[in-house]
Amino acid sequence: MSPQEQQADFENEVRRIARAKWPAARYSGASMLDGRERDGIFETEDSINFVEATVSGSASKAKEDTKKLFKSIVEHNRKATLKIGVGWFVTKLEPTADQRKEVAEHGKGHVKAVSFAQLQQSLVDVRGYLAARMNHAFGSVQAFANGSKEPEVPFVEIGLSSTLGDRTYLLQEIIDGAAAGGHFAITGHYGAGKSMTLREIFLRLEQRYIRGSASNFPVYINLREHSGQRDPVEILERHARSIGFDSPSSLIRAWRAGFVILLIDGFDEIASLGVQGSWKKLRELRMRSLEGVRRLIKESAELGVVVTGRAHYFEDAPELCAALGFEEAEVLTVDEFTPEQVKSFLARFSLSSTRPLPDWLPTRPLLLGYLASKGLLASLDDGSADVDAVDGWNYLLARIYQREQGIETNLDGATLRQILERAATVARVSEDSLGPISRKDLFSVFSEVCGYEPDEQGILAIQRLPGLGLYRAEDESRCFVDKELAEVCAGNEFARFVVDPFGAAKSPLWVEAMNTCDRPLGQVGVEASVRRFPDQQQLKGSLTQAAYFLSSRQDLDCVRGDLALVSLWASQPLQASLTVRALNLADRTLQFEQSKVDHSNLAFKECFFDVVSLSNVSDPGSLPRFESCYFERISGRASRDDLPENFSADCEIHAFDSTQTAGAIREGHLSVGEKVLLITLRKLFIQSLSGRAESALYRGLDIDERRYVADVLKILVRADLARETSRGDGVVWLPTRKALSRVKKILSAPRECGEAVVEEARRLA
Repeated sequence: MSPQEQQADFENEVRRIARAKWPAARYSGASMLDGRERDGIFETEDSINFVEATVSGSASKAKEDTKKLFKSIVEHNRKATLKIGVGWFVTKLEPTADQRKEVAEHGKGHVKAVSFAQLQQSLVDVRGYLAARMNHAFGSVQAFANGSKEPEVPFVEIGLSSTLGDRTYLLQEIIDGAAAGGHFAITGHYGAGKSMTLREIFLRLEQRYIRGSASNFPVYINLREHSGQRDPVEILERHARSIGFDSPSSLIRAWRAGFVILLIDGFDEIASLGVQGSWKKLRELRMRSLEGVRRLIKESAELGVVVTGRAHYFEDAPELCAALGFEEAEVLTVDEFTPEQVKSFLARFSLSSTRPLPDWLPTRPLLLGYLASKGLLASLDDGSADVDAVDGWNYLLARIYQREQGIETNLDGATLRQILERAATVARVSEDSLGPISRKDLFSVFSEVCGYEPDEQGILAIQRLPGLGLYRAEDESRCFVDKELAEVCAGNEFARFVVDPFGAAKSPLWVEAMNTCDRPLGQVGVEASVRRFPDQQQLKGSLTQAAYFLSSRQDLDCVRGDLALVSLWASQPLQASLTVRALNLADRTLQFEQSKVDHSNLAFKECFFDVVSLSNVSDPGSLPRFESCYFERISGRASRDDLPENFSADCEIHAFDSTQTAGAIREGHLSVGEKVLLITLRKLFIQSLSGRAESALYRGLDIDERRYVADVLKILVRADLARETSRGDGVVWLPTRKALSRVKKILSAPRECGEAVVEEARRLA
């Protein structure tokens, strides 16, 4: 940028502050006076302000501009007006001693020499705001060891990928874009590092402002503190008060004047949305709960905005932009750590990362930091690498609680683990099934499991229970550190109900949680429950017993959903009728492909489903009944006329999808090798991320296609997309979970994705 352009930009910034400082003159600006241009003349009810702005640090420039200002003031005073004339000599950096001397000598007390920062400070005390903000929590950022708001390890940058998959952003690009007025939405799963990333953006923007290289300063808002607010001004006022900034009105003026970069954390935390009785209105509820945020962003159209929240809170990027008020925004996802970033991160804990972490262990900063700070990574050995998420977490929990048993002398490891698993049931009532779990509920869990109130050692055991992290320090609430860990624990707890439903129902805390929860177990939790029954005949008998128990009760709708999903996953028909009512089955897919099991005793009523897959159903009469349900998508069917009679006429279906099924893949213009590759990837990554038996990979293929399965599996092993392991029931193939986004690109555009595995599969023919 040329010196002339720098000067012009600086003058515009000064005029912008002047208009905000003197709102009565908001339409004023540069003016001609006696044939000479003045950088700004701003007239208010009681004064007229003459402004000259310069990026120069020379004394001669100060002398020249001050003489112009003083002459303007003298000529104004000759008009015998009652308004006071004031001159302002504004410099980009702090005025030098020589400049102040010239202003004092030639301004004769009527001209003030101020820096740009000082002029802005008269509008809002930016440094006071920044200092107050640093003493307040940044979203969910906290120390792993003690839960304080200051993290104990420096920031490690994570990749930020466009949801379109076309590029990856560096953090500095987000900062530069926001400083230039760009809009960004960063999404990710729990513990992926969204708040830590947003905090780093705040810190770097803060340093930009302090160095004087930017006039805009960051404002970081925790949306969890603004539930129910509908007005942008209310949000900014409460934010200022909550951090201890003593001039909320000045912060609003700075926002109105365009000197703010908004950093908004937790769009998913501003309200908790239940599905019971309102599953048809989820979009409407999300729109309504975010009204205040939407108005704040819409009224900040010219400002830089970065907002964060959980992935999958919205159905897609267009809904995100509409709900948050973005006309246009770059929607990004937080990637998990790469192996190099894992090594760098663990080095901050003085840990060697020469031993690779198991594939089932998510490489998210929060989880890794928690495990490392608690010394739990030492519990992993080579035996944990060749298993999936269900067996992996059970393996880790067994090791951890075996160690805990030696620490808590009056509580054995099995009891401590049961406390954790009962806590997982309590956490299921939350939006993400992670928590928070209150101190009172943890004490109740302890009492129910142990049979007595927690003593001093019991309280200590609750506070340091492995698997739970601090949620809020002020009320000592806890939450699970990982979604799949919580699901495994909840699945194990549900298996106890299946074995002894009458005993489980004696727990008031369990009954209350199951009557409050409106989301049945996820896939990992279902599989964890099934694996507690190595004998299928024992599982069948227990499921029947549980179904008959539920038929005698009018409550426990969520338990009915759990039982239904376990029955479907285990391919075990229920011997008693079971109706599942008013549950939310989002974020999961129900598969009925080629099923020969009779599930006609099962019915779903007024439930919400993401995806139900009906491709290649041999006997529609064996399907469950669906009454007054809502479906985001039914896969394997082209229209309502294509549906079996099991779906009542009052079911609502948002979309049908006959693509990406095995049948649709066969109809594409691909070689046999490519088709088998896509079908196999779909079985491993879309239908189940927890592994498929090798025999299931052959199921549904014709004789010619089956010849290619072994070679396709070798291709997947070489590309690190899958690996083979053994269980008691035979060979199982495990997908590489971190490659999910890569596989989705292959499935959506096999010929355009540029993946070598597709070319290798093509050559098999």
